[in-house]
Amino acid sequence: MRRFYAPNVALGPHELGAEESRHLGQVLRAKPGDTIELADGRGAVFPAEVVSLGKREALLQVGSPECHPEPSPHLTLWVAPTKHTDRFEWFLEKACECGVSRIQPIWTMRSERRVQKPERWQRTLAEAMKQSRRAWLPELLPAASLQDALRTLYEMKDRPWLGLAHCPVPEHPNWERQNIKQAMPVGQDVLIAIGPEGDFTPAEIEAFSEAHFTPVTFGEHRLRTETAALYAVQAFQILNAP
Repeated sequence: MRRFYAPNVALGPHELGAEESRHLGQVLRAKPGDTIELADGRGAVFPAEVVSLGKREALLQVGSPECHPEPSPHLTLWVAPTKHTDRFEWFLEKACECGVSRIQPIWTMRSERRVQKPERWQRTLAEAMKQSRRAWLPELLPAASLQDALRTLYEMKDRPWLGLAHCPVPEHPNWERQNIKQAMPVGQDVLIAIGPEGDFTPAEIEAFSEAHFTPVTFGEHRLRTETAALYAVQAFQILNAP
């Protein structure tokens, strides 16, 4: 059954948003009487029957939802957006499909891109949620500087386990990085920071160290930012698989 994203859905009559209505009527050629699913992105999936259709509007009759518990533990990723936005959107899509809970875009000293596209990025996540039939939409936080992101950690009551993925630093040859599979705890909330194409600077890595991040590695090969971030999601999911 086709699934649509409707964050404000409730029981009874419901008007689907313009973009979703266009897809339902003009792409899928739905007709009155057809049934679909509506996901609110917060765990509830509603059955709905098409009552009427226009070019950019659709009236639905919504039934009682099936509620899905929030996945636990949670994985948060801090990721520096890539220079090419299509690669960052690819990461958003795949990370959502694989089970990330929260994404914090961060600006770093070596960030080659400092323009955020929150509406477009949010649409990418919503489409991935529907395609993968997830009931929970990952939280996309507003982009922030690394300094501001680190500052939020000190305001947390219950900190997750903190992991920092970075390349070897010639200025600090004694800094040891642990393999992510051995370092990351099982059954615990996790936050992993992934740097830009040029990696974090030594000063930024020192700031992470002061915030008690554990330096980790994903193996001997150098990975692109979006590849490393997806690797982190997969490692987390494999270690926490039931």
